[in-house]
Amino acid sequence: MKMKTKAAIGQWQNVMLTAVLSSVFSMMLSACGGGGADAPGQKPAIGSVSSPVNAAVLSISLSDISGKASNVTTFNSPLIATARIVDSKGAPIPNTLLAFSSDLTLVGFQPGSGSLMTDADGSVKVKLSPASLTAYGAGVLKAVASYAGNSVQAQATFMVGDSKLSLNFVTPVTSPILLKAYASTIIILDVKSDGALFSSSPVSISLTSNCAAAGKASFPASVSTVNGRAQLTYRDIGCGQTDTLSAAITGATTSATTQIQVLSPDASSLEVGQIIPVDKSIVIKGAGGSGRTETATIKFRVIDQFGNPLPNQTVSFTTISTKTVTLNKSSDVSDSNGTVTTTVNSGVEPTALRVQATLANGVSSISDTISVSTGLPTQTSFSLSAASYNIEGYNYDDTQTAVSLLLADQFGNPVADNTPVVFQTDSGAIGSASRGGCNTQNGGCAVTFRSQNPRYNSDAAAPQKRAGLATIAVSSLNANTALTGQTAIFLSGSFASNITRILDDGSSVPVSDGITLTNSGCSAMLLRLRISDGHFNPMPNGTVLSAAALDQLEITDIFPSSVPNIAPTYSGAYVTGDQGSVHLIPVKPSTSVCLDSGTKRLTGSTILQIKTPNGNVTPLSVKVTFPGGA
Repeated sequence: MKMKTKAAIGQWQNVMLTAVLSSVFSMMLSACGGGGADAPGQKPAIGSVSSPVNAAVLSISLSDISGKASNVTTFNSPLIATARIVDSKGAPIPNTLLAFSSDLTLVGFQPGSGSLMTDADGSVKVKLSPASLTAYGAGVLKAVASYAGNSVQAQATFMVGDSKLSLNFVTPVTSPILLKAYASTIIILDVKSDGALFSSSPVSISLTSNCAAAGKASFPASVSTVNGRAQLTYRDIGCGQTDTLSAAITGATTSATTQIQVLSPDASSLEVGQIIPVDKSIVIKGAGGSGRTETATIKFRVIDQFGNPLPNQTVSFTTISTKTVTLNKSSDVSDSNGTVTTTVNSGVEPTALRVQATLANGVSSISDTISVSTGLPTQTSFSLSAASYNIEGYNYDDTQTAVSLLLADQFGNPVADNTPVVFQTDSGAIGSASRGGCNTQNGGCAVTFRSQNPRYNSDAAAPQKRAGLATIAVSSLNANTALTGQTAIFLSGSFASNITRILDDGSSVPVSDGITLTNSGCSAMLLRLRISDGHFNPMPNGTVLSAAALDQLEITDIFPSSVPNIAPTYSGAYVTGDQGSVHLIPVKPSTSVCLDSGTKRLTGSTILQIKTPNGNVTPLSVKVTFPGGA
């Protein structure tokens, strides 16, 4: 009924247009006296007829493609516009340029220019189609021709009707359809106009879905129809839910939707993800603080058989440990990245623990080992040392050595990093300009000690202050309990002011002006010397002993040939006695002159040199008498 009504309307419009044009033409002829020249003061009429001066008439007729009169065009039913120009006698005027024009937002011409030369019948034809899918409304078609130097015009009204576009999913037939994980399916859409496939021209269709927006489904963003039909492939890449696929005709309001129920993939495995702290070590309960934690965070990742993260999967957790620890969350549901998380708190004993994660299908994984150790430092673990205990610092400033402290907890584990330690000294200086201590790393830290004032000399009023000895005090904290330790460094002098010979019976004899030995034969004699500075402190670490100016004597290896690193030896609370180093020096008469049965006494000599790191030399004369000659 509706199509018949439109046809009737079109016929009525054509009839009315013809009547109007006939009336206008009759009035023009009457005004001119039935033909010939225009009446004085009159101008040519504008319409389907020309000026009576040249008696050319231009007319327009509209019809559908079957030739039936119509002034309504749709995408499936274009209009044919025929313009014809004749002279005053009705004879056709061929080979005349005739141009059509109209509102191009409503219609388009075929040919596109809308300009043609009239044929032998004085006619031209153009096809009018809607300019776009959204074009709708009434318009005016104009035709203009030039004849005998005058412009001849005509016009006709037309209507761009509703094309009644529809968009439908042909495949899938049912909605929703089931799609296996990571599978694909063919989607087919039809575009129709007035119930018939729209084949006049390609139509662009845009496509969207929630899973595609999330990167979990793949299909073209748009497709174009061929003879009214479009096809595409929908591919799942991890959607795992019901996805709504929306299609819309570009440039129109026509749209359609279908649903695809994508099955979730099966969980294939659990990957061990991040463990915090990254060193996989936490401290025992109650030992937390700055830089220390009693809690470990463990993350796992659920993945499917294609290696993609799998959300919404329930994972249960258990701990594997020989000691008591606290699992804070026994299960978790994987997020959009497939990640699940749990945390573990330490107990009061050191141990090693691991966390096992298990899926509902029985698939499980075990984390890396997390150590629970490092309690608070204990007094018994205080371990102080110096890189060098005897430095050439009594006569020199800024001779340096490192002082180190090692700390451990009650279980023998290094204390947590950044445990603060404070150093103090009564001689010289220790630490840096920014602080007088250090923070531990892996249970230890070190500071620099340097020689400078004050330096203590012998003081009867302060017997606890040994001359040339720097006492270093170190402290830290165990909760609210202070932990302390002490060590000392010799600020050694630069000259061997105290040299003592140790005899075979263990007694000792001071040496001042040199040493004279008597050898009854040619074998080597072992000379034992204790060497110390003016305060009976050891000579600087690295002081070298060597023999020079050997005369009829041989000295092989001196043991040790240099002063070793000598830590202070305490007697009760004080460092007392001669702290010098002991050296063994084998002295032998030269084999070239010594004779066991000789009747003469020969004398050999050498200079024993004691040279400090800064180049200060203390000489010691050594002479030996021995048999020789006939």
